Amino acid sequence: MKPKGNTKRAGASPDFWKNYRTHLDVPEDLKSWVLNQYYDQVTLSVYCDASIKSDHSLIGVACSYISNGLIVVKQQYVQPPLYGENVPSLYAEIKGIVFALNFFEKYKGTCSEIVVYSDLIDIERMLGEEILFKKNMELQKVRKELRQLYKLKKARYGEKLQINYLPVEKRKFNHFYRSAHNAASNLVKG
Repeated sequence: MKPKGNTKRAGASPDFWKNYRTHLDVPEDLKSWVLNQYYDQVTLSVYCDASIKSDHSLIGVACSYISNGLIVVKQQYVQPPLYGENVPSLYAEIKGIVFALNFFEKYKGTCSEIVVYSDLIDIERMLGEEILFKKNMELQKVRKELRQLYKLKKARYGEKLQINYLPVEKRKFNHFYRSAHNAASNLVKG
């Protein structure tokens, strides 16, 4: 009797870097780090990024959710606080992290740990108690939104939820970061 279900055989590891020019050497430790995230069954890796339309009328945020050999990219429009005024990129980046925190539970599956990666260098200060943005009310509001949401999720997941800065050397040649970046910028093009 034939068993029910769908069993797929694992093929060769994906080569995310096959289309790079041969003169570009992708560091082996980065390849290993990226592939470990791709196959990880315990940790959901979330890459988030944001982009602002050139006339500052629209913000695009996107996240790539990676675990267990699956990549899901989601994107969303965000209305800037004041139409026509220069929106600080910091505002958009914080909105990207808020987007990641709002929706990671939908994609975590059986993963028990969640690591959110952002290219926002001051992420620890944003989550801390230090008073920031004394003159910019919109940045104060969005930071407050981030901190409240983070505290809410942290109360549920504890140390199993982390938000980490993604340094430049880990962004370069990283397809997961690039997928979030491209999805965010494609939203605001045109």
